[in-house]
Amino acid sequence: MKVYLVFFVMLNFLFISNCSSQRPVIKQKAAKTQNSLDSQLQLLTDQIVVSLSQKQKSKIAVIEFSDLQGKVTKFGKYLAEELITRLYLTNKFEVIERKLLNKVLQEHRLDLSGLIDAGSAQELGRILGVDAIASGSVTDLGGSVKVNARLISTQTGKIFSVASVTIAKNDVVSKLMGESDPLAKTVDEPAAVSSVSPSSAPLNMIVKQDEFSFELKRVRMENRTITCSLIIKNDSENDKSLKIWILNTKLFDESGNEYTADFAKIANSSSKKGWQRLDKLIVPGVPTPAELVFNNVSSTTNKISLLIISFGGRGNKVKFRNIPLEIVN
Repeated sequence: MKVYLVFFVMLNFLFISNCSSQRPVIKQKAAKTQNSLDSQLQLLTDQIVVSLSQKQKSKIAVIEFSDLQGKVTKFGKYLAEELITRLYLTNKFEVIERKLLNKVLQEHRLDLSGLIDAGSAQELGRILGVDAIASGSVTDLGGSVKVNARLISTQTGKIFSVASVTIAKNDVVSKLMGESDPLAKTVDEPAAVSSVSPSSAPLNMIVKQDEFSFELKRVRMENRTITCSLIIKNDSENDKSLKIWILNTKLFDESGNEYTADFAKIANSSSKKGWQRLDKLIVPGVPTPAELVFNNVSSTTNKISLLIISFGGRGNKVKFRNIPLEIVN
């Protein structure tokens, strides 16, 4: 009898010890599962659904998420695609398909990645009939990714709700974020072939005038559309308003063909079709990105002889000459 009693006590002790040693592992696995990509995306969706329902929003457009520099990564596109699918599956909302949305944005020259200004949000609401826009940002925290979503009313152009989640970074998330595995390359991997000619190096051409610095960084042509990328700085000590006169901004190619700008963008402010000018307040010392777009350029154009940017209240002009042109095949 004593032998059986001792055996029973030892068996219980071993069982309890084994259970105790497994508990931390179970908790650790549960914590990883809670921060997984799928679970956090569902949590983000649930937060958005609650906010949309409370504000009685029924038709929504989801904009691709950007990083803190305003760049849309594969992860930002993936987030938009997932939210579109998950919101649609709730059967509570009408969700705009992403390809249709991107087509409308391109046709109307609306830039809605990253920060969205009130005018652009209201314009999209008018075009597509949506009453809310979901957009947001992605922040890389090293071991995890913070996703902040914003819900914007197309009636007011203002944010009416926010949502956020933190996603643990695994191989899938890292790949979507554009992080490559250094061990994945092999000696037989072919070198990447550039589709841009003749050179994709930044131009770094700078002209200073009336307390502004205009730095021409890049000029690219794709499908007969030329895009001029610039950095504008206010060299004074005070905030200054910059006016770009779109219809007086010209481009001349090596054959003497003249083209008028169709579109202008300064930071998150964009011109609309038919606008004569674009106004933007430039803060001293802040490098402010800008773009000028020229459509229907001759397919034989290989070089820009002259770019004239008309700006200011007196119609001042900044001129760049003999500009190398990147041609995207």
